[in-house]
Amino acid sequence: MPISSPTYSTDASPADRTMTRFTVDTIRAFVPAARRPYECALVYPAVFSERQCDRILDHAAGLVTDDGHVGDGLAEVHHDAGIRRSRVAWIPADDASGWIHDKLAAIAGRANRSYGFDLIGFTEELQFTEYRGAGSSYTWHQDGLDGDLAVRKLSMVVQLSDPDDYDGGELEFFGLDGDEPDIASDRRTLMRRRGTVVVFPAFEHHRVTPLLSGIRRSLVCWIGGPPFR
Repeated sequence: MPISSPTYSTDASPADRTMTRFTVDTIRAFVPAARRPYECALVYPAVFSERQCDRILDHAAGLVTDDGHVGDGLAEVHHDAGIRRSRVAWIPADDASGWIHDKLAAIAGRANRSYGFDLIGFTEELQFTEYRGAGSSYTWHQDGLDGDLAVRKLSMVVQLSDPDDYDGGELEFFGLDGDEPDIASDRRTLMRRRGTVVVFPAFEHHRVTPLLSGIRRSLVCWIGGPPFR
């Protein structure tokens, strides 16, 4: 199929000339077929077993948590309960967490077949996150694109809590809001299942809706590489 090129109106002055809308064919010229269709988020169920989720929670139980912060750089982070209400702790890469990193690296490699990003590896420690108490949430945000966080390319979220342990606290993506209700409901159910891993580009806007009751625990990590150009 031939590529449609943008055209200009020839009966107007240069200042008034406007380019026609991009067509599907035009887009295809820049997006290789191997990377279509673009996926806002990829969902991998049952990556971690019930026992492995318990093992991660046991490991996190010995960590000191702090309020989750917001900001676009290591020197600019601050606490803002109006944006983010959660507690976090950090799990370094060591012998005790090596098996977690191995499983996440395998899923990241699989997901990146769709995205084709230039990746290097884990750029930060694993973040254990706990939403506890009604109203705990994280408003619409991106994990990385600018500043010190520009090296974040892929975000990964591991669901550690049983879906019956809490109400609310849904992980949602701005780019998926327009999906059919049945499709959105099935995706939401799948993402809530214990042991599921959700992978998405760090620049995608996402949020955790206000918790209504119970406790939601998850593991978050980022796979980095050269900043997007």
